[in-house]
Amino acid sequence: MNLKSTVLIIPPNDAEAFLITELAEKIGLPTITSGQLHGASLDKGTHDIVAQVKEGGYKTVVVVEMPGLKTEAKLRALGVDLQIIDHHNYTDLDRGYDEKTGKLLASSLEQFLKMFKITDARLKQFGYDPRTVKGIGVMDRGYVWALQDEGYSKKELKIVLDFHDKLLAPITNLATEARKEQAAYNAWLRKTPWKQFFVIESSANIQLRPLISRIVALEIGKPTPLIVVERARQLIYVQESKYAVDLLKEFGGFTFGLNRNWGFHKEKEQKTVTLADVKRAIEYLDGKKKK
Repeated sequence: MNLKSTVLIIPPNDAEAFLITELAEKIGLPTITSGQLHGASLDKGTHDIVAQVKEGGYKTVVVVEMPGLKTEAKLRALGVDLQIIDHHNYTDLDRGYDEKTGKLLASSLEQFLKMFKITDARLKQFGYDPRTVKGIGVMDRGYVWALQDEGYSKKELKIVLDFHDKLLAPITNLATEARKEQAAYNAWLRKTPWKQFFVIESSANIQLRPLISRIVALEIGKPTPLIVVERARQLIYVQESKYAVDLLKEFGGFTFGLNRNWGFHKEKEQKTVTLADVKRAIEYLDGKKKK
């Protein structure tokens, strides 16, 4: 792959994306960034991607975790070789599985390393510890639990988490982050049990879910079914359950974390998916499976 005629399109919205962007810079890969939420569409981006690709004269376009069939069609119409890096399922779009094998895809970071042949030796040359780098990808694929499954020790787990936080440091205000962590912990203390889940709700305008996941990892230490409601950001998640794919079929949204997690972000034209809606769907699924 000719790097000079290739461009990477990525939303730097989590630690994995920031690391991919860093590595792209290390290998001299041109990058177009688009500030969007997890699960956002390339069709609703902040840039005119097609115009930028055309202006840059790129022959190959690699898009990371931003599905957008309309934009993708326009890019292909330019005659570019379009490569997709993803491992999520979205509304009416399955990108969580390998089309040939039917197996769950590796994380985007793992796919990126393989696509651009970034070996352990090159990672060391760039100043990274390969196992820690790979740990970011493993964690994005299945959070802390995937790291445990792949033999990361408690010490290594802490190293990966610290590296994760370091990657986000340029956009992290420590005072603001402390307030967010306190708000998340307060929401955690107010959690209510429902079936096998803990239900956590908050009206604070914060990215609650990853903070709650960190609390669960530190306090409980094992995969724990959660329903997380972020009212201000109009997001709802169901984590670590068997319902993710069924909820995707029912409401749309996206899956992540080995298809054991589902999320829904309300767009302007969409109907809100409420906690009551999700509970009804889970009740129905439970009843259906008992028959």
